[in-house]
Amino acid sequence: MNKYAVWFRAIVWLGVIQNCVMGIPAIFAPIWLLELLHQRPTQDPVWTSFAGLLVVLLSLFYIPGANDPYRYTSNAVLAIFARSQGVIFFFFIYPNVYPAFGIIDLVFFLFQVPLLILTILNKPQASTSDNDFSSMTS
Repeated sequence: MNKYAVWFRAIVWLGVIQNCVMGIPAIFAPIWLLELLHQRPTQDPVWTSFAGLLVVLLSLFYIPGANDPYRYTSNAVLAIFARSQGVIFFFFIYPNVYPAFGIIDLVFFLFQVPLLILTILNKPQASTSDNDFSSMTS
């Protein structure tokens, strides 16, 4: 795997961990988490809790694309697409409501886009079975 793919994997995994670190407490203690992050209180902790659950579940779909972006290119692209939608949601649809979540998605998006582009552009060439056989007999 090339250096860009290694960095892409690391950044996506960092995002998965970040989503779980924030998502799991949001499931069980949404009011506490929002206070800890200095975000406005929620009017409905059940929906905030459910959003935390969805973030954790969404993160599970990032893992195949992180581990092998060549084989699971769709997962890798969708992981970035999901981050972009978080930016749009928190900055444009509901601006100034929970800006910290938009900032987090923006930071991951800005790192992941160029890394995935470089990863795909530098895809290792697959060796043919003839080359493999000839190298074994030499």
